[in-house]
Amino acid sequence: MHISVVASGSNGNSCLVEDKESAVLIDAGKSAKEIETRLNNLGKSPENIDGIILTHSHIDHYMGIGPLARKYDIPVYLTKETYLETSDKLGAIQTKHFTLDNEFKIKGLKIKPILTSHDVQSSGFVIKNFGLFTDTGIITPQMQDVLHNLKGILLESNHDIDMLINGPYPSFLKQRILSDNGHLSNIHASSFIQQKAKDLNFALLAHLSANNNTIEKAKHTFETIVKKKIDYSVLSRDKESGTWEL
Repeated sequence: MHISVVASGSNGNSCLVEDKESAVLIDAGKSAKEIETRLNNLGKSPENIDGIILTHSHIDHYMGIGPLARKYDIPVYLTKETYLETSDKLGAIQTKHFTLDNEFKIKGLKIKPILTSHDVQSSGFVIKNFGLFTDTGIITPQMQDVLHNLKGILLESNHDIDMLINGPYPSFLKQRILSDNGHLSNIHASSFIQQKAKDLNFALLAHLSANNNTIEKAKHTFETIVKKKIDYSVLSRDKESGTWEL
């Protein structure tokens, strides 16, 4: 199985997961044209995508979904609640609804939704032994339950707490980000990964804030907390990040 990170950050998110028979795109939070360009840069083609999965109803996750789905006739998988929140923005597309308590399949890939904690209904996913979790203010019990099965993880490491507290954001926005329905800090993300570090092939630190984090701070926190030496990367906000194999 191959995991290709097309975009990551508060300015847009997208990840392609492939095995020999199937290819699914999780989120498309850039313009369709930008997603196409970045997929091509990674040696991938949107024509081969069998389904697009939407984690939740924020624009940095759905921006390019409508045009991509229509152009390439790709079904979009999302919960009914997320569909109601985004249908007017996604336009006329082929939709398939999943529920947060049931696995579903896209061709050969089994996808297990995992409840995350955000200010709208949101989910991460486990696909075989890979877990993807963005936009969550806490490590949910559901995330904790599946950690032992993972060999690879993409987890948001959104902010450095000191940068956020001392930064320019208004108080209400700081409180939202720090809340249980906000975003994971570098400390919380690295602490979660440390629990599983000895068994992970790789960890990808995702969804960095432009104003409240830096690559250097995310790396320093990770290397301070995660004592086991494992392959890890802090994903780029500005370009596609690459492909990893499980």
